[in-house]
Amino acid sequence: MNTAATTRPLHRTDPVRPFTAGAYGLVLLGVGHLTLSAVAASAARTPRQSETDTAMRESTFTLLGLERAVLDLFHGMSVAMALFSVTCGLLILAALRHAPALVRQRTAFGWIALTASVAVLAISVLLLPPPPIVVLTLTSCAFALSLHRATPTAHPAS
Repeated sequence: MNTAATTRPLHRTDPVRPFTAGAYGLVLLGVGHLTLSAVAASAARTPRQSETDTAMRESTFTLLGLERAVLDLFHGMSVAMALFSVTCGLLILAALRHAPALVRQRTAFGWIALTASVAVLAISVLLLPPPPIVVLTLTSCAFALSLHRATPTAHPAS
């Protein structure tokens, strides 16, 4: 019996697939958020929710000459971030379609997506309910798996 170890190159699975899943996760996060926001806005409000809305509507602040209610800020930031999530996911998908080498090799493109996903996951763990935590955990894992599968970029000799 031959017990000598043979050296075979490790076969790396294509990193584009998990990166694509991560991008779709960002799209899902934004679309899901917008959908849940619309459903919540059309649902009947409890007396406590109505009191909170009134207090937020009556609490205003002025910044750079614009007066805004806290409720407007809350809804505006919520919708804006959801649209940014969808946009980022779609931009990543477009980039992958035209330049998959951005992901097949470990480039800043992959590291930026992973870093942003992990940062937003950390904020979600601290401040948000479970749905974004779950989606961003999966998205972060997908980007990390993609980077793990990617070919390290060669650095020129100094």
